[in-house]
Amino acid sequence: MSKSITSDQPRIVRDPEDQVKYFVDLYRASLNPDTLVKLNSRVDQLGLRFTESELFVLAALDTPDKAQTFLNTQLYYNDDHISVEQEETALPPRHVLQTGMAHCFEGALFAYAVNYLHGHNPRFILLETTQDIEHNLIVWQDPSTGLYGCNAHSTYPGLDGRTAQFTTLRDLVESYYPYYYSIRSNDLSDIVLIGYSNPFDLTERFGTAWMASDESLWDIYYTYIDDSVTFHYLQNDSGEPHLYPLIRALKEKWIQVDSDSQGFVSVHHLPTAVQALWHKFWQSHSDAAKRPKDTASEIEAQFFRLTGTTPIDLLDHADDLQWFLAAGYHVEQLVNDKLPIPPSNFQHPTSNYQ
Repeated sequence: MSKSITSDQPRIVRDPEDQVKYFVDLYRASLNPDTLVKLNSRVDQLGLRFTESELFVLAALDTPDKAQTFLNTQLYYNDDHISVEQEETALPPRHVLQTGMAHCFEGALFAYAVNYLHGHNPRFILLETTQDIEHNLIVWQDPSTGLYGCNAHSTYPGLDGRTAQFTTLRDLVESYYPYYYSIRSNDLSDIVLIGYSNPFDLTERFGTAWMASDESLWDIYYTYIDDSVTFHYLQNDSGEPHLYPLIRALKEKWIQVDSDSQGFVSVHHLPTAVQALWHKFWQSHSDAAKRPKDTASEIEAQFFRLTGTTPIDLLDHADDLQWFLAAGYHVEQLVNDKLPIPPSNFQHPTSNYQ
């Protein structure tokens, strides 16, 4: 959970310099001077530039568990989707320190940077949902036990990080399942977590300069999930990988871009049987803002078995694509037509991240 805001404890807003100073004072008594020396050397080797105060705070967060405590107790949740008028953000780690807030993605990048700078070999995992917001995990492995833990930032109970207690990444992901209920229905039994990505290394694609950047990290935000990242289902998993639903829909031409740079569902590109299900679904379920029930739910399940997505998810992804395009990005940055869609008999090799 993020730092709470209540009537008794309203959010405290400080200017950037004072916010970082507040964190420095918080950790002054507990910082190991040797850790600060090591971190200074590390950032010098990487060519990164932080202020002395920023480095002090980063040095204090020298274990993943300390990073998680910082996310839980010191950062307010940056709810940049609270309204249409609210400006969205992709704050870099320095600005997280300077503002004392982060949303899920910003908190994940902050934890990734901190863990990377301290040599904990972090990896990124995206939790895949249906008709809901995905969640970002920064996973790491305890070198002494071989067990997995992760960092995560959320305003929802049960969706924050985990200590290193899981023998496999799948076990770690499954620990989120009971808490991942639908924001559409607000029904605690309506679970929407369906899969997770293979772990991937952000620095392989985006380098390390972003860790000390003052610029918004839209390049990572909009392109970190592309057709190089594969996913696995939690339920009825055959071990075969699949692409993120938007990526597959783009590769299959199920979602296309019109002359006004708007994404749309190209129904006639769906397989014939799926086209029929598409029309039957919308005949029985007219409100995309609500979770389908009864007949519509049964049709949706058939649709998913054939496509790996749902009619509502296709509409949502087509709508989300317009923001990606409006920000100046291109479909080609997500989809490489030379990379085939994983076939149904594709066997995923064992991950080296063990």
